[in-house]
Amino acid sequence: MTTKRVAALLVLCSVLRVVSLYRPCLSDDEAIYAVTGREMLTHHALYRDIVDHKPPAIYVLDELAQALGGMVILHALLILAVWVTGLLLARIVRGDAGWIAALLWCVFTTTLIDVDALAANCELWMMLPLVGAVAAFLEERLVLAGALVAIAMLFKYQAGIQLPLFAVTWLAHHRWRALPGLARLALGVALPLVVAVLAFAAAGTLASARFWFLFNFSYIDAGPALDERLVRLVVRGGLVAGSAALLYGCAIAGVREAWTTARGRFVLGWVVVSALCVGIGGRFFGHYFHQLTAPLCVLAAPVAIRVASRRWFTVALVLPAATYLVLGILHTRVMVWAGEPDPDYRRVIEHLDALAPRTATICIWGNSPVLYFEAERPLGCRFTFANYLTGLVAGEPRDDAAAHVVPEAWTMFEADLAERRPDFILDASPGDVAYYGAFPPDHFPVLARALRCHYRDVATVDGIRIFKRLAMRVCD
Repeated sequence: MTTKRVAALLVLCSVLRVVSLYRPCLSDDEAIYAVTGREMLTHHALYRDIVDHKPPAIYVLDELAQALGGMVILHALLILAVWVTGLLLARIVRGDAGWIAALLWCVFTTTLIDVDALAANCELWMMLPLVGAVAAFLEERLVLAGALVAIAMLFKYQAGIQLPLFAVTWLAHHRWRALPGLARLALGVALPLVVAVLAFAAAGTLASARFWFLFNFSYIDAGPALDERLVRLVVRGGLVAGSAALLYGCAIAGVREAWTTARGRFVLGWVVVSALCVGIGGRFFGHYFHQLTAPLCVLAAPVAIRVASRRWFTVALVLPAATYLVLGILHTRVMVWAGEPDPDYRRVIEHLDALAPRTATICIWGNSPVLYFEAERPLGCRFTFANYLTGLVAGEPRDDAAAHVVPEAWTMFEADLAERRPDFILDASPGDVAYYGAFPPDHFPVLARALRCHYRDVATVDGIRIFKRLAMRVCD
């Protein structure tokens, strides 16, 4: 690829993601990672003192970004990560078609709503080492390929699906001589994972890390029922594929050609295992599809290069990208028009600032990590959202919420109330903020007793009830 094209891709990535450079926080998930990283900077240990169940790399990266300057740095790094991932896809495809693969990637990772396309979610970070692993595997650098898969797994565990594909492909080509290569692949995988385990052991948090790792299986099991999964696949998957119709159309057209070569069959296998990962848990959130977009770009590139000079190709490339860019710029208005305005926590934060300095700690009874992020106050409990305590799954109302409560989380929460003694507890249930109207504190004895004995209701602002800690206990 020429230097001019490499530079053009960087400019394109920057333009399509420019919204992320002036909107500090784009999603609840992004807020969780940022707040966790911020807490880690104050020597709170991941998985023990500050809790979420994702793999550790996303929090370490956010910790670094918060130390360097915050969300602008994080989003600038993400633009670079997407760009470099595109260059790696070009390396996999090679020739002029490689340029097209990179172009498709840079464009069609943005044709989703901004919380899925522009936010610094795990998937986009994961894809950089994962695509690098594919490139290394095809060049038979197996230790590097294994190590890069393991690094990708430290962003999102689903990256591990690449390992069976690598193993089967290597066995098919080398048969009885495959063992040394598989050993090199396994060695590469082991190195980053061993380093991570040793780091947790040194920090004294290995047991906590294991507990939240195992929780992921419960989270997957708590996915919607089969009929709802099918609806989401059709609706959400249809929106993703429809917005990237050029990519999906060229990929489908490239299947027959790919099947004729060993390299092409490997790419088809990559598509299949990636599609399986998108469907794990049955939620089909838009950002899950980034894992599928990369192999589709490789599959589509040979077809796309042949039709790239046609006018309809340009329209099908530019129109969805421009549409989603405009939607991102007009995000606030669009959400109001859609009847789902983003929560405005400004008045809540102003009220807190009037009550106490920003060194005072807060604990939110709700699913409002953006409030934690915007309040810029230390956490008075280890949870960036209360869903582990209430059973609310993926921020969606469910009749079976009680079945998904994590009992151990209540032990942790009770310890936080007793030992950290948060200065403020913010209750999101009065205004049904993020569906927390179904979880009033009175339904949870531990919390109800703490509020009754140690706190005073001082205000309700925009549906958030503010409880301030008393100097003395007022009940037995």
